[in-house]
Amino acid sequence: MLSPALDTLPRVFTLSDLKQLQPEESERALDCVLRWLESGVVKQVAPPRPVFYRVVLGDPLSDEDRCRALQRAFPSLVMVAGSALWRQGLSRQQDSVLECCVAEVELSCHLPDVRLHWRPPAWWSVIRLAGGIAGDYHGVPMLNAELALADASTFAGVWMPDREAVDWSRLSTARLSEASDYLRKLRPR
Repeated sequence: MLSPALDTLPRVFTLSDLKQLQPEESERALDCVLRWLESGVVKQVAPPRPVFYRVVLGDPLSDEDRCRALQRAFPSLVMVAGSALWRQGLSRQQDSVLECCVAEVELSCHLPDVRLHWRPPAWWSVIRLAGGIAGDYHGVPMLNAELALADASTFAGVWMPDREAVDWSRLSTARLSEASDYLRKLRPR
């Protein structure tokens, strides 16, 4: 049976990972995951996507595991707002919820301390055109600081640090103005 395989799986795994672990039992992999879900030893990241994480009592998901789970469930994932600023060292105020944008319309996510926001297709084009990605955090692309600020002023509902907590000396006013111009056309009415 597949039950012993849970300990051999990474903390974040997919149904495909389980099938590859024991190919001879692959037709029963879904039944096994359903039993694990019912017993509470795993949780699904974002139904209906087949991405899961093992529940370890007293051991919350690390940022790395949380990012891995989000990436596997939402391939378009980009970190935005105060989350991107803090992880780039531009804010002294740490986020309590990881703010990310996705292209996927279904935003259901069962990971703790994560907030997903949908962005229209034009937003993704603007981000590419503006060269808006400033590296990554555990593999999750992040908006550069100027675009993170412009995005937060264009779309409501994302967390931003207090104004005094931002290191404005490391930001370019020219790039901030340019980023605001790029996103102005996308402002919800």
